[in-house]
Amino acid sequence: MEIKPETPLERKIVSSEVFRIGSAHSSNSSNHPERLVSAHIQQILDFIDSRPWEEYRNPLRLLALLHDLGKHRVQYSENGHVIGKPHSVHSEQIARDFIGDEDLLYVVRIHDKYFHFFKDAQRDRFDQDKFLRVYGPAEMSYLIRFNYADSNNRERDSVAWFEDKAFDLGLVKLKLYETEDSLI
Repeated sequence: MEIKPETPLERKIVSSEVFRIGSAHSSNSSNHPERLVSAHIQQILDFIDSRPWEEYRNPLRLLALLHDLGKHRVQYSENGHVIGKPHSVHSEQIARDFIGDEDLLYVVRIHDKYFHFFKDAQRDRFDQDKFLRVYGPAEMSYLIRFNYADSNNRERDSVAWFEDKAFDLGLVKLKLYETEDSLI
């Protein structure tokens, strides 16, 4: 599967050695039914193309290209637990070689944390202060759209829960899923 870059920066990313290695990584996680990172990236890019997000398109495409490139660097214990840094931290470190936009870099770092908050809330262990610390500085217009794109071929209840929580806590002024068709 060949990912087609649209800008000089995208070409630089896609032609890099770290992209070649990171996008070739195969995940055994049930969270990614497409397994190959490159297939997941393409699927996100296709989803972004299907949405009326023109003003967000370029940043979202960069997030798609960069957000999972660190997966191949993650180390696991024998029982499958992450040892050391999670993939999002590795991905952020890789992304720093290509972009300097701190808002986008922060989204790369925290792009999947919402799911942990969702699971904690299901167990009655939601930590509102921590949620606000993590998401208060985030560029929510990118993050929420990216979370929908990143999860577009699997469950989206967690993304809708995240958006509801962000709305309830004053981090966003409207719920995207209420204004756009077919997000959830």
